[in-house]
Amino acid sequence: MSLDQYKKQVELLLAVLPFIGQEKCFALKGGTAINLFVRNMPRLSVDIDLTYMGEESRQEALALTAAALFRIKTHIESKIRGSKVMSSKRNTQEEDAKIYIERNGVTIKIEANPVIRGSLYRPSIRILQPAAIDEFEVETEISVVDLGDLYGGKLAAALDRQHPRDLFDVFLLLQNEGLTEKIKRGLICYLLSHKRPIHEIIRPTLKDQKALFEKEFIGMTMIPFTYKEFEKTRASMIKLIHKNLTDEDRKFLISFSEGAPDWNLFPEEKIESLPAIQWKLENVKKMNPEKRKLMTAELNHAIYRGD
Repeated sequence: MSLDQYKKQVELLLAVLPFIGQEKCFALKGGTAINLFVRNMPRLSVDIDLTYMGEESRQEALALTAAALFRIKTHIESKIRGSKVMSSKRNTQEEDAKIYIERNGVTIKIEANPVIRGSLYRPSIRILQPAAIDEFEVETEISVVDLGDLYGGKLAAALDRQHPRDLFDVFLLLQNEGLTEKIKRGLICYLLSHKRPIHEIIRPTLKDQKALFEKEFIGMTMIPFTYKEFEKTRASMIKLIHKNLTDEDRKFLISFSEGAPDWNLFPEEKIESLPAIQWKLENVKKMNPEKRKLMTAELNHAIYRGD
């Protein structure tokens, strides 16, 4: 996609954000939070990823999320001329958690994950970065998840999807803050709540992303980032994560995989009450004992390997 097309998407995204900001149940996360509200727009970002911050039950949270997204949809349709808003249900049993907005030939997505609700740390209000203000001639502010949650989630996504956009964000993280203790804790939280087994995420099978790099990445950055740098960043990220896992971190991950987490091994008490953690633990406990034992053995091998 051309730079002009990406810019049209960002223009639409920035027009939409104030309506999201009115819904106090949401905090922004993901690439848009990083590149427009934390970093000074090193790349363009075209999707809006939201965390639902309420502590209601799953079904109530899903209903409240859907209601908030409906209000956002209504505001967009009435206030943004020429826009078309489409809803998408994840399946017939769940409420809407995703909407698409189309205008002037470009589309952006708003998504509120119905499973990963809440955050390890408190979100804060951030203002749009100067480069974005200058480029798009707009000012806005929004609630953004804490850097621990923000980059913990970004690292988990980079390990899982290995998308060039995610690795670009990690590239700048490694050049700046690095893997801080809070970010590592956020990563552990995301590893535990991930739908895939932990060992598959933390020791990923490396993907050839050359085609994706050409199709869905080139044209959206303000600073150079080559495919060779993508590969180098991916390798550095994996090595750094394993280097920074303490013995307590490893024991905690193993205990969770066994279905009997030792919460005392993790310094943030809140992790135990997070809905996504509770949901994953419930599924781990329901597993066939032999399958759970095999999964734990795989994790043990993944986190205690010497390389």
